[in-house]
Amino acid sequence: MTEEPVSYKRLVADPSGSGPDPSEWWVQLARTARDSAAELGRLHRLLDGHWRAGRNRDQVDELLRRLTHRLNEAQDACAAIAALLANRSHELAQARELVLRVTDEARLVRLVVTPEGEVERPSGSGPMPLAVRAVAQRLTAQIAGALAEAAAAQRRVTEEMAVLSPPAPWSAG
Repeated sequence: MTEEPVSYKRLVADPSGSGPDPSEWWVQLARTARDSAAELGRLHRLLDGHWRAGRNRDQVDELLRRLTHRLNEAQDACAAIAALLANRSHELAQARELVLRVTDEARLVRLVVTPEGEVERPSGSGPMPLAVRAVAQRLTAQIAGALAEAAAAQRRVTEEMAVLSPPAPWSAG
């Protein structure tokens, strides 16, 4: 999972909730896997009444059992991915809210935020008084902290998704 690095410009330009939530797709996939496993299990239980015992019946029985197990594993994996992505979205939204509050606070005291997230006086406004410089540094540090939290959320998702084990391969034969 390769993501664009979190920057001030990206964080303020990317409002959470604009567009589809990536976790919702995984939630739907988990539901589909769960429902498919349930339907397959129901059909598997009906097999006894329609197919006499024998070698082929035993092979089909085993195949259906393994397939149901795989669908249950897929549901678990999809649900885990959905939870990771939902958590990341929440953390990014919190970071964005903080950055927007800091940006508003900077504007109130007639400071600007650069595309890199640095708070400074508008160009051509002369030297910055010490008290204003202290405010600018505090606000810059708050933006840097929010960006660090957003980057950490993104990194956690990448790391946790990397350790999710994919289902073990198997053949139907």
